[in-house]
Amino acid sequence: MTLLESGWFLIASLIILIVLLVDPKSSLAGSSNNAVLGLFSSPSSGQQFIYNLSAVLIVLFFILTTVLSLNT
Repeated sequence: MTLLESGWFLIASLIILIVLLVDPKSSLAGSSNNAVLGLFSSPSSGQQFIYNLSAVLIVLFFILTTVLSLNT
């Protein structure tokens, strides 16, 4: 298994782990019509970090998948 394949497998595992561990119901964004309550339901900095991390991992997964398919 090459380094690219190992990285691809690691990124795929991390994406699956994040999807399984993060509870989307814990962030109540968009669930209320009251503007004041909407301010309190924005994601915390920790949740925002996880969302950004998952977005970066998805982009890396896409790039590695493309590179691996072109190398084969």
